[in-house]
Amino acid sequence: MAAQARTDVRESQRWEFQGIRAGYCIRFLVEPRTAARALEKGLRAVRADQDPTLHPALQQVIRGQPEFSAWAPSSLCFYFSDAVQVGTRRITDKNPRNFLMIALWTLGAQQQSGGSRRDLALDLYANRGNLIRAAESGRIRLREAKAVLTEQPDPTPDVYVMKLGGTLLTWRGRPTGDSTRVERPIEESWSVPGMRGSGAWAGHLAISPTWSRPLLGSLAVEGKGDLAKALKGSPIRFVGPLYHGGAGEIRFSR
Repeated sequence: MAAQARTDVRESQRWEFQGIRAGYCIRFLVEPRTAARALEKGLRAVRADQDPTLHPALQQVIRGQPEFSAWAPSSLCFYFSDAVQVGTRRITDKNPRNFLMIALWTLGAQQQSGGSRRDLALDLYANRGNLIRAAESGRIRLREAKAVLTEQPDPTPDVYVMKLGGTLLTWRGRPTGDSTRVERPIEESWSVPGMRGSGAWAGHLAISPTWSRPLLGSLAVEGKGDLAKALKGSPIRFVGPLYHGGAGEIRFSR
C-alpha cells in the first residue's frame, strides 16, 4: 500500500524551516455559518464537540457553554525562523537579526459524505517578497504579511504585532513557568487550493522545536477582514504555548 501511495503523487514540494526562533498558535472557534461559507464544495465544518483533537482550553469552553458545541475549531499558527529552504532556493535576510515568518490559518473540516477528516488551510502568509515569489513559482499562494517582534527585559511584556491582510493582531505577554523539552514533532495535515486553477495541494506540517513554555498575556484584534471577524466572534482566543529552537518542514503533494 505504501508503494502504491507514492506512485499516486504526481507533484511534491518541500519547504524547510531552518533555525526556528519562535512559534505559537492561536486556537479559537468559528461560527457555523461563517465556517460553511469559507469551505470548498464537498466539505463541511467539524463540530467542536466531535473533534477528538480539540485543544483543552476549547474543550473547557464548550463544557461550560454548550451553545458553542457546534462551532468549528480553527487555528492561526506563526513560525519565525532564520531561513526557509524552498526547493533549491534558500530564502533568508541579509541582516542576520531579521527573521522570516510563515503563518497558517486552518479550519477543521471533513467530507460532506462523512469520510475522513480533511482540514482546510484558508490562508497562508509570509513576510518576505522573495519567499512569496518562490512559493508562487510552485503555484502555491502566500499572502503578504508584516510582523514586528519587540522583546523586552523582565517584567515588561514582549510585543508581537502582525498585519495579515485586513487583520491587525497585537500580542502583549511573555513566557511563564519552566521550559519543557518537546519530545515529539508537532504535526498537522490539511489541503490548500493551488493558484490559477491548478488544483488543491495536500499539505503536511511537521515541526520539531526544542523547547516549549506557556504564554501569559493578552491578544488585541483589529480590522474588518474575514480573519479579524472570525477571531472577534470567537468566545475564546487561546494563545500558546511558545516554541523555540529546532527545525521543521511543510510538504505539499498532489
